[in-house]
This record gives sequence, structure tokens and C-alpha cells, in this order.
Amino acid sequence: MTLTDPLYSIIAILLGAMGYFIKRILDNTEKIGADVSDMKPKVKVLWEREFATATSPLVLNGRGKQLLDSGIKAIVDANGEELIKQLTERNPQNAYEVQECSYKVIRILLENKDIVAQLQDIAFKNGVNVDALLFIGAIYLRDLALPRYDFKLEDIDFQEPKKKISF
Repeated sequence: MTLTDPLYSIIAILLGAMGYFIKRILDNTEKIGADVSDMKPKVKVLWEREFATATSPLVLNGRGKQLLDSGIKAIVDANGEELIKQLTERNPQNAYEVQECSYKVIRILLENKDIVAQLQDIAFKNGVNVDALLFIGAIYLRDLALPRYDFKLEDIDFQEPKKKISF
């Protein structure tokens, strides 16, 4: 028996133990990931209530209106025709779909570096993040788009959404 034989045994045992603990960590990470995915929509609902009413249809509250007037309204107005065009291409069939498509379409603004810089400046000055401004802008865009489809804001409550589109 040489000195290296016990050393190899110790290394093998350590590698086995490390493998066991790495597997446990990965299993727990998957569980945590599933839990976080489950929590995201719930947190989103709570976060949205800072800027809009808790009732349906969503309507900007005082804080949401203040942020709308702080600059996102002007950005949406300046890009309104393109945003409405993109919304139309998604072919929403009811007021609820107009609202959900507005959440997706508003993100087109993030493709323009100048607009991103404006959004970041507005967000910084108002103590919010860019996603909050986009949420507020999406509600405003929805309100601009609904009449073009002959829908009213109240029509959102009468739709049966198949699934919610995540912002």
C-alpha cells in the first residue's frame, strides 16, 4: 500500500459528497424557480395597484395620472400613430384584447435609444422604474385605441379572457 491509495479514496469520497450536495442544491433551485414563477403574477397585480385602481377596468389613480403627465403621455402621443398601427396589426377582437395588446405594443418604445433615455430620465425624477411608466403608457394607449374599435372602457368587463398576457 502506498501513500497515494488512501489519498485517492479520500478524493473519491469528497467528489461523491460534492456531487450529492450539488444535486440537492440544483433540486432546491428548481423548486425555488417554480415558486418565484408562481409569485410573479401576484406581485405584478400588487405593483399595478400603485398606479391604477384595483377594480376592472383598470383606470389610472392619482399617482398614475401624475406620472402620465410627467412625460409618458407626451411620448405616447408623439408615437401614437405607430403604436396604434402596431396594435391594429395584432387584430384585437374585443376591448380586453385591446388592453392586453397595448401592454405588448408599448414595449416597442424600448427599441428607440432616445425614447429609452427620456423614459429613464422621467423614471429617475419620479422615483419609479421604466416598467411602471410603460404600464401607465399602455393604459393610456388602450384608452386612445378603444374608440377606434368602437369599444368602450366598460366593455373590458364583459369579455371572457382566455388567458392573461403578462406585461
